[in-house]
Amino acid sequence: MPNTSRCDNFAHRGIVRHVEPVVGLRERTRLAVRGELVAVALELFLSQGFEGTTVEQIATSAGLSRRSFHRYFASKDDVLAQALRASGDKIAAELAGRPSGETPWTALRHAFDPLVAWMTTDAQSLALTRIMLESSALQSGHTQKQESWREVVAAALAPRLTHLDESARQLEADALSGSAIACLMAALATWLGDDGQQALGRLLNLAMSAVAPLDDR
Repeated sequence: MPNTSRCDNFAHRGIVRHVEPVVGLRERTRLAVRGELVAVALELFLSQGFEGTTVEQIATSAGLSRRSFHRYFASKDDVLAQALRASGDKIAAELAGRPSGETPWTALRHAFDPLVAWMTTDAQSLALTRIMLESSALQSGHTQKQESWREVVAAALAPRLTHLDESARQLEADALSGSAIACLMAALATWLGDDGQQALGRLLNLAMSAVAPLDDR
């Protein structure tokens, strides 16, 4: 069975999601194994680098064969993509829970707060973020990752834009979400370039304020 303590360790970072109790036993098992593989892979990526980690090592560390690994993921790139998708889902969920009185732009800024808090407090966040954003082997998937985040965040933002008709609402939600994520990426690039010495929250405030005012910053 999967090592749930390892999954929980990464789940609190917003990287591996807890298994939802509403699905059937078979699906819960599948999600638990996927979560375990993601957690194992991230630990290996941190200890020996993304390029230095093989599918065989991930599978062996999780107690699976290579063949079993491929029942859940096509490649190690796919494992990391799953971790990134989970982060996007967490941002969207945070946005959906923000107070209705906040402006869309301010709500977007607050939706990043849990991610910023993790990166500020977790000792491994800098190294893990560097792997995710700077690995040469992952550059081709960087655009797809931002697009997947934009889609889920825009879907959470659209219900706030009640003053617009449906087509305009979707367009504005896409534009605002894409802009906010671009600001996050810019802030992360500066943060990584300075080896985490600057406060990420302040960098994100500066980036987003450069695009539009933030009500409470």
